[in-house]
Amino acid sequence: MAWAIGANDSAKAVGTAVGSGIIGFKRAVLLIGIFTTLGVIIGGSSVSGTVSGLAEGMSAVEVGFVLFSAASAVTLASLWGRPISTTQSIIGGLVGASLALGLPIDWWTVGEIASAWVLSPIVAALFAVALYRLYKPVVRRIKCLRNLELTQKWLVFTASAFSAFNLGANELSNVAGLMEGLGVNGPFKLFLALTLTMGALTFSYEVMMTVGRDISPLGPTSAFSSQFGASLAVSAANLIGLPVSSGQAIVGAIGGLGLYKGEHVNIKLLIGIVKGWVIAPVFAGTIAYLLITFLA
Repeated sequence: MAWAIGANDSAKAVGTAVGSGIIGFKRAVLLIGIFTTLGVIIGGSSVSGTVSGLAEGMSAVEVGFVLFSAASAVTLASLWGRPISTTQSIIGGLVGASLALGLPIDWWTVGEIASAWVLSPIVAALFAVALYRLYKPVVRRIKCLRNLELTQKWLVFTASAFSAFNLGANELSNVAGLMEGLGVNGPFKLFLALTLTMGALTFSYEVMMTVGRDISPLGPTSAFSSQFGASLAVSAANLIGLPVSSGQAIVGAIGGLGLYKGEHVNIKLLIGIVKGWVIAPVFAGTIAYLLITFLA
């Protein structure tokens, strides 16, 4: 599951930087490795607690089926080159497993999580537009071209690092929360972060290009505003312990800012991405239900 998150969700942390040509692919993977590790170790406790509560009453084998089902959905999306929600896939797998086992489902918590999924791209888009409006006049005052390029590169790097931290604090903490719910202790979070980095290195390029190049044109100013706006939306969810999708946030930020600027936005691609957001949890939940019903 951690590998699948790296293959898909890392694109949402650094896709704008790579797609706009500010950071090279290998440097982006290194950035992912460092800041995702910090995120899952330092900032993921609230999200871990929420997810582990949904897995209460499941055995290690049953949780393994949930993770396998979610990872399968995410891997298929990565093969397709589409940014999908690993968070939704894990929650969908947990609900499917609970239905198969006859366990009570905390529908209130599930409803809160689902509402955050709807709100996060909207909030991210609003943050991105606000940042763009604040940031663009400041950039215009920098007359020296060299200083302008350096400023923009560092701001995009900072936004990507912030997003990578959130990737560890939110998406990867979903996996950590399930392991903690099973009583697993030790340095497993570091191992998960390293595995996620390998997923980013081996399998994430196509999804990065979808995020950073195909939704809407991204210059340095738009890349920073979109990435940082999405990060702020995810950070807000982290603070209240809601597992949201950084993918939904970054797609909402890029699409919303593109529409605000009057630039071309690939609506057909956005519709396909949104369909994937609906299909992913249903697919993961169905697979988890069938695996547990026939094999557990």
